[in-house]
Amino acid sequence: SESQARNLLYAGGLKIYTTQDPKLQAIVDEEINNPENYTAAKYSVEYRLSITHTDGTTEHFSEENLKSYHKSVLGDTGYDGLYPSKEAVQEDIERYKAWLIKDGDTIIGERQNLILQPQASFVLMDQRTGEVRALSGGRGEKTASLTLNRASNVYRQPGSAFKVITAFAPALDTCGATLGTVYYDAPYTIGTKTFRNWWGSGKGFVGYSNIREGIIYSMNIVAVRALMETVTPQLGMEYAEKMGITSMTKNDLGAAQALGGLTKGVSNLELTAAYASIANGGVYTKPRFFTKILDHDGNVLINNEPETRQVLKDSTAFLLTDAMADSMKANRKFARSGVSINSTSTRAALSGMSAAGKSGTTTGNNDIWFVGFTPYYTAGVWGGCDSNQKLSAGNGGTSFHKDIWRNIMNRVHEGLEDPGFTVPDSIETAEICRKSGKRAVSGICDHDPRGNAVYTEYFAKGTAPAEVCDKHVEVSICADSGKRSTEYCPNKTSRVCMVLPEGEENQATDDSVFSIPGYCNIHSHNSTIISPTIEDGTGILGGNEAAAPTKATVVPVGPGYQPSTVPEWEYTGPGARH
Repeated sequence: SESQARNLLYAGGLKIYTTQDPKLQAIVDEEINNPENYTAAKYSVEYRLSITHTDGTTEHFSEENLKSYHKSVLGDTGYDGLYPSKEAVQEDIERYKAWLIKDGDTIIGERQNLILQPQASFVLMDQRTGEVRALSGGRGEKTASLTLNRASNVYRQPGSAFKVITAFAPALDTCGATLGTVYYDAPYTIGTKTFRNWWGSGKGFVGYSNIREGIIYSMNIVAVRALMETVTPQLGMEYAEKMGITSMTKNDLGAAQALGGLTKGVSNLELTAAYASIANGGVYTKPRFFTKILDHDGNVLINNEPETRQVLKDSTAFLLTDAMADSMKANRKFARSGVSINSTSTRAALSGMSAAGKSGTTTGNNDIWFVGFTPYYTAGVWGGCDSNQKLSAGNGGTSFHKDIWRNIMNRVHEGLEDPGFTVPDSIETAEICRKSGKRAVSGICDHDPRGNAVYTEYFAKGTAPAEVCDKHVEVSICADSGKRSTEYCPNKTSRVCMVLPEGEENQATDDSVFSIPGYCNIHSHNSTIISPTIEDGTGILGGNEAAAPTKATVVPVGPGYQPSTVPEWEYTGPGARH
C-alpha cells in the first residue's frame, strides 16, 4: 500500500542510487541563485489571513483579496502583485490590514511567504542514459520540503521551442520535407487568426524561406505553414507524444500548436527529455532520477533500467541538430540590406563546445525558454513569473535565461574535449537554391539581386532534389523604364526576378520587391526605333534589318521558362498586361 511504501522509504533502511551528480547540482544551484544572472529582483507574496469578527463569524483572506483591494479600493489598476523589496511587501500588508480590520476583530491566523521573481527552473540530463544529473525547481532560499518544483510539476507555454517538436521534426521525418523545403513568409490567416512573425511589422515578411531558416530565425509563418500544409496538427501531436510530452489535449489540434500555444503547456522536464531524443540520434529515453533501490539486506527491490524507443530517424535528428546549431551562431537572413533578421540563440553559445538548441518566447513575454544540447548533455531552462506577469524590461527582460544556460553549461563542460556532432552515414549533401529548395541554376540563382542564393545543404540520403529552381527567372528588361521590355524598347538588359506564388502576388514581401515587373510604358509603336545593323564579317547580314520580336522577350534561361507560347506568368502578378 501507499502507507507501507512511505514507511519503507523513510524508515526501512533503503539504499537509493540517485542519478544526481553533486558537482553538477552545485553548479546549477549556484547559477540559478546568482543575482548577477538577473537584471531584476522583485517579490511576490503568498498571503493568508484569518479573522474572527465580533459576531463570531470567521473570514479568510489571501493575496487575491490584496489584489482586489488595490484595484477596487485604491484604484491601482497597474498593480501586478510584484514588489521592489521585502519592506514594500510588509508595508502594503500593514496598510491592507489597517483598512480591513475593524474594532473587535481578532486575528486568529496570519502567514506570508515571500517569493523572488522572476523565477527560473533548470533540467540537466545525460541524453544517452536518460539520467537527470541536476535539477532546480526555482531560485531563492528553500524554506520547506516538498515545495513547488517548477522543473517537473509546473506546466507553462513553450512558445517557439515547440516548433521543432510538432512542425519541423515530423515534416523532415515522415512528410518528405527537407531542410531546404520552402514556405512563403507572408501574412497567413487560418479562420479568424492571422499569424505574424516575432519581429512584428517593422521588418515585414521575407517571402520564400526554408525550414533551416525557420529554425535559425524562429520564423512563425514557416512553422505554421509546415504544420498545416505538410504535417497536420494530428501528426504533430503524435510526434510530441512519442517524444515524451504527456500534457497535450484534443484542444491543441490547431495551428497554434506549431508555436507552442497549448491548452495546458509543458513541463521543463518533459520538454528537455524531448530535445534529448534529438541529441541521442532520435532515441527517446525516459528521464530517470535513480538507477536502483536496495533493501537493508542489500536485495534489489527496484532495478530502474532505461526505457527507450526510436522516435526519429537518425538522419532527422542530425538535420534538426545542424539547423539548431546554426541558430546559436551569428547568421543573418537572406534579404535586402535594410532588412536585418538575425539568429535567435547566439546569446546561449558556449565557449569551445559544440551546441545546438532552440529558444522560445511566448507572445506576451510571460514565458521564456532555451532548450539545447552538446555531445554530452541536454539542458532546458525556463524563466517567468509564477503569476504570469510580463517579463518587461523592468521585470527581468527576455534574455536572462540564455545567460543562465550558457553559464551553467560552460562550467559543466570544463575540461571536456569537443567531439562535435557526428554526421551519420544516412546523410548526403547537395548544392541548392535557398529560395526554391531545388537544384541551383548557374548564372541565375547565384545572381539574385540580394546576393548569391546558392548554398550546400544536408539531406537524408535519397531526398536531395532532382528538380531545378523554379523561383528565379531571368527577364529581358527595358534599360530606360526598368520594366519588361517589348519589341519597341531600343535598349535592353536582363535581370533575375522572383516568380511569386499563385494567389500571393499582391502580398508585400522581400521577394515581391524583385517580382517580374509589368511591361514598359514609355516605348510604343509610335516610338522611333533605329534598327541595329548586324554584321557577319562580310557586310550587312543578308542586307536586311534584324527582325524585332513580336512579343515581350523572356530570356530563355532558367528551368521551366522556355515555353513555345507566352508563359502563364506573363498574365499574372503586379503590372500584368492582358
